[in-house]
Amino acid sequence: MAFSCSTNVANLSKTPLAVPARTRNARATAAFALIAALSAWGLSAPAEDGVEMTLPQAQALAVQALKQNRPKLAYQLSEGLLKANPRDGQAHYTQALAFAQVKAYGFGRKSARKAFNTAQTEVQKYEAAQLASQMAYADDRLTLSQFWLRRAVQHAPTEDVRQESVKAFRTVRAHNPLNFNLKFSVSPSDNVNNGSNSPYNIIDGVPVVGVLSPSAQAIDGIVATTDLQGSYRIAYGERYMTRLTGRAYTRQVTFNDAVPGLSGSDISSSRLQVGVNHLAVDASKRGQWEFDLTGGRVWYGDSPLYDFARLGVERHNRIGENMRLGFGGAVEFQEDETWPYNDAMQYEGFAQLSYKLANGARIGGYLNYRTTETDGVNRARDQWTGIVSYTMGREIGPALFSFQLGHSLVAYDKYRIIGPVPGGRSDNSTFGGVTATFQDWSYLGFVPTVSVNTEATDSNISRFDVDETSVSFGIRSEF
Repeated sequence: MAFSCSTNVANLSKTPLAVPARTRNARATAAFALIAALSAWGLSAPAEDGVEMTLPQAQALAVQALKQNRPKLAYQLSEGLLKANPRDGQAHYTQALAFAQVKAYGFGRKSARKAFNTAQTEVQKYEAAQLASQMAYADDRLTLSQFWLRRAVQHAPTEDVRQESVKAFRTVRAHNPLNFNLKFSVSPSDNVNNGSNSPYNIIDGVPVVGVLSPSAQAIDGIVATTDLQGSYRIAYGERYMTRLTGRAYTRQVTFNDAVPGLSGSDISSSRLQVGVNHLAVDASKRGQWEFDLTGGRVWYGDSPLYDFARLGVERHNRIGENMRLGFGGAVEFQEDETWPYNDAMQYEGFAQLSYKLANGARIGGYLNYRTTETDGVNRARDQWTGIVSYTMGREIGPALFSFQLGHSLVAYDKYRIIGPVPGGRSDNSTFGGVTATFQDWSYLGFVPTVSVNTEATDSNISRFDVDETSVSFGIRSEF
């Protein structure tokens, strides 16, 4: 892919960056070196005489110089214009184009930034941002090019132009070896600690332990999550790509009211991981394999919880034009940092199917099985989870809505409370939620989201009868 900075020259005379009204009709003299500029055109004027020209005339001369591929003259003229008015956005834009013609992309990008900062209209900001992105791309500054394309999307004058900038962003991202994604959310919740909805601990209807402590019961509070994922491409070909990957995730909890013996930081958690990802595309380009090898550490509270190493494989296929099928599995070894007998092996598999309807809506289904093998007390378990989802094909008011409903069954064959629990522990959870994405409120390609989620768990051990309702406010990239 290659950008052509010179294409903006033709547009310059059609939608110019305007000179501020207070100086538009001002007259500039030899103070901005028009004698030298005219000499470059083969004209002459007595050195002792002043050469007088209006600013619009000087700008028109600079545009002609660019069209005739005379960047030095265009630069000299724009320098004079900037001496007359340092906030002349048109002159900054002209300088940027002059730098582009001599491939001085770094200087040109700085001039384009000044043109953006002094622009008077949305069209002017769009053109300056587009030019800055083009020169950043030509200078192999691809991440910076993506940043300026986000600004171009923000100030695009029409929806068609906006979509062109989004398409350019995706193209640059595909070429960029560095890729990252940031998600952030804040969620008020009536159960931030996954606590019991009852103060009593009852097993199959029989009181066993008695009254639960306040820290084991549901606590109101706020959960803030930050998830930063990044990757760097190290090898690629026509049908394969290999990337180094990394992730930093945090879940920070605060309580609305003080709880004896427990603080929000005690149940906060974080995760750091690095790895390698390999993608192999079929010759038909209708399917692909994806392999992941990752390792890292998980913290709970202020202390390390466990280190892990994970190997995963996934398969994704297009079935027709509207259906997607995916399946895969993973194995993960967890080395516990608190007690060696808690080391675990975890195996999982999944399958998912999605279908796009004629009206643009999408329905999906997801099934997951996970089993954990360990000698640790109360850690070995089997879990089945199923989810159905629906995303609307058009907005209702300012928001695009998506819905999901799921059920999970977790079984602990060996579970102890003082002594073994007859039959083990069994938790049945039903959960669902709705998410509203406000695409019309986009800023630099980032859109706000609001989710309302609820979950109810019914267990044969009342300590794990859990109800939770939360509202999440988040931000995500729309492309």
